[in-house]
Amino acid sequence: MSADGYSMYFVSNRNDNYDIYVAFLSEVGEWSVPELLNENINTNGYEGSVFIHPDNQTLYFSSDGHVGMGGMDIFISRKDGAGDWGPPVNLGYPINTHKDENSILISADGELAMFASDRETGYGGLDLYSFELYEKARPQFVTYLKGTVFDSESKSKLNARFELTDLESGEVAARSNSNRKTGEFLVCLPTNRNYALTVSKEGYLFFSENFSLAGVHSTDNPFLKDIPLKKIRAGEKVVLKNIFFETDKFNLKEESKTELSILIDFLDNNPSLKIEIGGHTDNIGTPEYNVNLSQNRAKAVNDYLAEKGIDQVRLIYKGYGELQPIDSNETEPGRGNNRRTEFKVIE
Repeated sequence: MSADGYSMYFVSNRNDNYDIYVAFLSEVGEWSVPELLNENINTNGYEGSVFIHPDNQTLYFSSDGHVGMGGMDIFISRKDGAGDWGPPVNLGYPINTHKDENSILISADGELAMFASDRETGYGGLDLYSFELYEKARPQFVTYLKGTVFDSESKSKLNARFELTDLESGEVAARSNSNRKTGEFLVCLPTNRNYALTVSKEGYLFFSENFSLAGVHSTDNPFLKDIPLKKIRAGEKVVLKNIFFETDKFNLKEESKTELSILIDFLDNNPSLKIEIGGHTDNIGTPEYNVNLSQNRAKAVNDYLAEKGIDQVRLIYKGYGELQPIDSNETEPGRGNNRRTEFKVIE
């Protein structure tokens, strides 16, 4: 199973040959028809002992059909930008030998590996071995987000849906749901990317967050965050954390389309809503300049929504400039929070 629970990799001889398949869990909780992994993975030989790392990008498996050292060898394959599995790489000696090696497991941090082998130095039959995985065979670094979802007023725990989207590719990197009883959640975050996190539940405004995970982040320092959701009612606001503009400009950056697609889906699912798009700035520059800049940014979001089919009668936009700060303008992080786009439920 993948870490997000939406992909299941397994081995079957349904075609008179042991191959690796994958099935995907749909939005309504049904598994898809299993698909054979591509020819980079499956051969005319035996493929088995498949393991998908929590990064959801690195696959380990055993095979006697690829060029190896004899018997079953352990291989690694990485997912490419198109979502296909790349050419497998043999983990090499002394991990692989002329005997059988299989059933590898890799720790979340990518350092510890464990596998089974029937090599002569063992106690007989298959024995368990462990080793420190060398750098080139390690998966992507991962960390995780952990917390609880709850109703902002009643504090009752909520079963909500999570989507983690890669801002560069626009692809959903992970999906999950908070626990139905406790509201608790844990989402795996492959690092060295920028993500949009969206938490949603029917009858509530969605929650938006941005995770910039450039560089290496370890599981020793996870993101801990409790998430309050607000019920949909007039006057409530959502800060759109993943709407981006160039400095002093009002053209929407490409990465903004992920968040805008989520907002469009939200409006489509709640067709009676009318909203105001609000633009806000920090206090750098003249008040007149800031009002004009924020007005143009709010208009850019409004125009994009209208272009994608949201009826203009459901939308208004307004630039507030520096008049409604939500943080201090004395620090750069505070000014960054004040430079924002948000929407407010009008009706």
